[in-house]
Amino acid sequence: MKIFVNLITTIRLLYTLVLPIIKNKISNIAFIINILLLFLTDYIDGTLARKNKVQTFYGSIMDTVADKVLCVMSLILLFEENVMFELLLLGEIIIAVINILAVVNGKKTGSSKIGKIKMWLISITVIFGYIESFGIFKNYVLIQSMIIITFIIQLFTAIGYMKNLEISSKSSLNKDIMVGLKNMNIKKLSYILFDTNYYLENQ
Repeated sequence: MKIFVNLITTIRLLYTLVLPIIKNKISNIAFIINILLLFLTDYIDGTLARKNKVQTFYGSIMDTVADKVLCVMSLILLFEENVMFELLLLGEIIIAVINILAVVNGKKTGSSKIGKIKMWLISITVIFGYIESFGIFKNYVLIQSMIIITFIIQLFTAIGYMKNLEISSKSSLNKDIMVGLKNMNIKKLSYILFDTNYYLENQ
C-alpha cells in the first residue's frame, strides 16, 4: 500500500509535465477530465496514506511538489484565455517561496484547513476556467469572481504558513538528510524518506 500511494503521487507529478503536449492532441472534454482526475489524486493519495497509516516524508515532499507543479502548469495553460489566472499563479509562487524558506531553515509550514480549502478552490476554479475557455460554458463574471476569491484564500494560506514558520522549532529532518547524502548512505536515506514511524515522530 505504501508503494501504491507513493506511486499515485509520483504519477501525478510526471503526468502533469506532459499536459502541454497532450492539450492539443485530445478533445477538450478529455483534457478537462484529465485535469480533474489529477486534482482528485491529491485527495486520494493523502486519504489512503492516512487511512492505512503509510505516511512517509517522501510522500509528503512529493505531494507538495506535485501539487505545486499541477497548479502552476494548469494555470499557465489558461493564460492565453484569461490573464486573470496570472493572479492565482502569483499566489502559488508566494506559497512556494514560503515552503522553500521553510526547507532551507529546517522548519515546517505544516498543513492547515485553509490550505486544504485553497487547494479545493483552485482546482474548482481551474476546471471552470477550462470549461469556459473551451466554450462549453460561458460566464465571465463567475470565473472572475472565483479567481478573486481563490486568490484571497491563497493570501490567507500564505499568512498562516508564515505564522507556522515563526513558531515551529528546528527540524532534524534536513540535518539527517544531509548526513545521509554526505556519506552516500542509501540505507539511511531510504529509512528517512520511506519509514512511516520516522515520519510520524518528526512531522
